[in-house]
Amino acid sequence: MSNIGNVLGGHKANLSNPNTSEESKQHSLEVIEKELGTESSSDVGATAHNDDGKNPVRVAAGLKAALHNPNVSDEAKENVSHHLADITSTSQTDDGKNSTRVAAGLKAALHNDSVSDEAKEHVKERLADMK
Repeated sequence: MSNIGNVLGGHKANLSNPNTSEESKQHSLEVIEKELGTESSSDVGATAHNDDGKNPVRVAAGLKAALHNPNVSDEAKENVSHHLADITSTSQTDDGKNSTRVAAGLKAALHNDSVSDEAKEHVKERLADMK
């Protein structure tokens, strides 16, 4: 069985290769979009997502990378941003961390003698922003 990362890497390389045909590039784009859980521009309907068993932090990181990739179409980026919003619930911070645990770490920093007063002020601001 092929490693999906290697397969996607080959398709991404195909998109950047000036010696491949437009049909080949279109096929590669469709494969990549399918594997990212987005649809190609020729498809219509709901986007299918299958993240079962995947680390949600890594999935979110991959989706964020796709948003900044110039080889990803605007329509695919829109679908990726919707998927990212779906997997980033209110209990998660922007970087995929559990907000309860982040708050606990920030509160611990407030009681840590090794943390500077300036850093503690910053921590207080972050905690206020989280409420």
